[in-house]
Amino acid sequence: MISALGIRPGMVVADLGPGAGHFTLRFARAVGRDGLVYALDASQDTLDDLEAQAGEEGITNLTAVRVPRDRLQIPQPVDLLFVSATYHHLPNPARYFAAARAHFRPDARVAILESRREGLLARWLAPHASSPQQVLREMTGAGYRLTTTHDVVRGYWFAEFVVADQPG
Repeated sequence: MISALGIRPGMVVADLGPGAGHFTLRFARAVGRDGLVYALDASQDTLDDLEAQAGEEGITNLTAVRVPRDRLQIPQPVDLLFVSATYHHLPNPARYFAAARAHFRPDARVAILESRREGLLARWLAPHASSPQQVLREMTGAGYRLTTTHDVVRGYWFAEFVVADQPG
């Protein structure tokens, strides 16, 4: 994931809905002491657990931020917003990501890793999902352009977006 996203020292990364920190802690190590990772979640318990885990592992460049479910709040602009298995929890993704653009550095990216909701069995077993077509439609409507997709996690759609008016 670090390689696929091109995460490097000095970057500022936000992980929306970090859960137990599987990716968050790896991002913090990858950005190094000159970088910063924000763990963004609506659950204070999740954030407390993640901060404790980071402390146990000697990670000092992770900042937990409690955010409302309906809008993004980050203390400073980021290079990357990572959204893993969280997109489907957002009440209005198109509005959410349209407003989120104010929290990005120039050339920032949004990476979305979301369970595919394709096929009858997947719809029954995995109600916590969004179809790639839905995500693409909503992100395009919010002013983003798809730049790449990755096939790194079976059963998940992994895509990167940039603000549509960005060059490249």
